[in-house]
Amino acid sequence: MTNLSGSRLKVLVLGARGVGKSAVTVRYLTRRYIGEYNSSSEFLYKQTVNFDNLTTQVEILDTSRCEEHCCLQEHIEWADAYVVVYSVCDRTTFEAARRLLETVSLSKEARRSPAILLGNKRDLERGRQVAVDDGHETSLRFRCQFYEVSAAENYVGVSLAFQSLMREARAAQQLRTLPVRRKTGPPALSKMIGMVFGRSSSYRKKRPSLSI
Repeated sequence: MTNLSGSRLKVLVLGARGVGKSAVTVRYLTRRYIGEYNSSSEFLYKQTVNFDNLTTQVEILDTSRCEEHCCLQEHIEWADAYVVVYSVCDRTTFEAARRLLETVSLSKEARRSPAILLGNKRDLERGRQVAVDDGHETSLRFRCQFYEVSAAENYVGVSLAFQSLMREARAAQQLRTLPVRRKTGPPALSKMIGMVFGRSSSYRKKRPSLSI
């Protein structure tokens, strides 16, 4: 088994202003909840985390109001994994989260990177504007994980979400380091392909790069 101890992951936290990006990040890294943050700035956290009996060097970039951020594309290219946060009490932040997931998806089309759609403030149930089903449907559309948490009330939910994302990201890193194996078939398969497509020179000109 490959030893992933000492691996490094870069995580980008995205979302509209006021959804609790910094709150969920700090809650995960320190277990503490801090309610007030400067939402106009961004901060890069660097920390060593341990789970699944493995050690990982994690860099988490907590962005500012990233929809209008001139460096958004740069940040997306920098990261290995994404946490897209919205408030369950604010429908507009959910729409912003969907746009961000689409931006990430288009930017990383060549190699899909792990992402989590994270609904925050679930403790404020009376003010809910985004149903759980909306989150599920969006996660299915973008093939990402989905969690609802309360950074204000619970460390465990936030921790599970981040760890699940990083577990997927580490697996993706491991897959990318595996050697590429050429797909080959038995001689009978090659013979059958030749019979179906023919071996004339005219066919070779039409399909010079046929691979099985």
